[in-house]
Amino acid sequence: MTEREQAVRDADPMEANVSAVIEACGGDPRTAIRALLVEQFIQKQRIERLAAALSFGYVRGQIGVMYGRPQSPPLDDRHS
Repeated sequence: MTEREQAVRDADPMEANVSAVIEACGGDPRTAIRALLVEQFIQKQRIERLAAALSFGYVRGQIGVMYGRPQSPPLDDRHS
């Protein structure tokens, strides 16, 4: 790593995280992107399962992941 790359990495924590992910994937950016996309898919499935497990009445439609149900507007907007 050059001094310039190290300076950028030190200045931006996100760059350090990007470099760490690429290094964890053997230095291959394509493999790193694939790993991140797989992780994103897994997290999306978890969120969807949790949202489906919540009672609509309990959350009163306040989360936007409810299947086929519109998200309720904030209370301030209902009575305008």
